[in-house]
Amino acid sequence: MATSRIDARLLSAAEYVRAGAVFADIGTDHGYLPVFLLKNGIIERAVLTDINEHPLESARESVRAEGLSDRVDFYLTDGALGLEGLGITDVAVCGMGGELIARIIEAPAIRREGVRLITQPMTRPEALRRALDSLGFRTLEERYTESLGRFYLTLLSEYDGKKRESDELSAALGLCAPRESDIGAYLGYMKARLASFERAYRGRLEAGEEDGALLKIIISIRAEIEKYS
Repeated sequence: MATSRIDARLLSAAEYVRAGAVFADIGTDHGYLPVFLLKNGIIERAVLTDINEHPLESARESVRAEGLSDRVDFYLTDGALGLEGLGITDVAVCGMGGELIARIIEAPAIRREGVRLITQPMTRPEALRRALDSLGFRTLEERYTESLGRFYLTLLSEYDGKKRESDELSAALGLCAPRESDIGAYLGYMKARLASFERAYRGRLEAGEEDGALLKIIISIRAEIEKYS
């Protein structure tokens, strides 16, 4: 399987795409993920979107260089807007903040029965998890990956239309235990999250504020790190 121009972070997203899918890469940037999936015969065709013309043109160049232009459609659009009726089955929204991804996945083209959603929040994963629950996505699995010294979270969800509630703790920690092969990356990811929450908590204390919910999250993350260390 050719893996050129795709790192461990994107590879973890590629592993969730179903064989024969009509795949949408939202905010495609250079188009490396769909090109990888097409070259390896995993998907039938791809829909690439970006809100800016420059990254979309970069993606066109990547696709043309591999001779795949007849199997790819390009859309200059905000997120997944205007993609209804294209038969999209699998969607990736990677490399953005959790709050931005949460807004993007409200689109009708994504909120359809059986659509598989692959997301990689760079920040605020708790905001994304809450949105997935409230919008009717069932989270099936979470993966943790290291690439170039940084740690990443990849979530696999599927739309079933059933709205769920999530509390602050489950939104911060997730509900899926890490794979055994992901333990090292999971620990690195959780340690980085812990440092972020501890900074926020110190800031609250310095401002004279007590935040019991935030302290509960910190204690729970410390317990997770101890559990898998």
